[in-house]
Amino acid sequence: MNEIIDFLIRRRSIRKFQNKPVDMNLIKELISVANHSPNSNNREPWKFIIITDESIKKELSTLHKGASHIAYAPIGIAVVAEPDISPETWMIDTANATLYFVLAAYSVGLGVGWIAAYENRKAKELLGIPEGKILMTLLSVGYPDPGYQPKPKEVKKPEDVMFTNKWGSKVL
Repeated sequence: MNEIIDFLIRRRSIRKFQNKPVDMNLIKELISVANHSPNSNNREPWKFIIITDESIKKELSTLHKGASHIAYAPIGIAVVAEPDISPETWMIDTANATLYFVLAAYSVGLGVGWIAAYENRKAKELLGIPEGKILMTLLSVGYPDPGYQPKPKEVKKPEDVMFTNKWGSKVL
């Protein structure tokens, strides 16, 4: 198709990392990219908690199925939404920012594992996330282990997820 579409199709979640530090200035640049994501009225209703403490990453790795890789990543990130800043659109706005971060990280050679930790109470306590703020996800971030091979991705055909004009009206 084209190089951007190829880039999007090639991106995979990474769950094994090199023992190599990630420069905090690079993380700041990636968050700057995330701050350019589409969001209602440019309210940017999100915060990123950068987690470098090994004991916190280790504890987070036990709190959710499929989260073990955050313990071994050089950096963990908690993405937190602020519904009070954008009550109608905080969820999609924060998801957009997260995806921008993930894609920007991939573009500079970093791998990211996405952990479905939505509103995990223990994680919120551990990270000091105040009431009224929503833990959207945890990310593990680092340089991919060259020996790690993500599973091949199988996706549905477009016709399996499309309707025309109304729900249930199949595409011809």
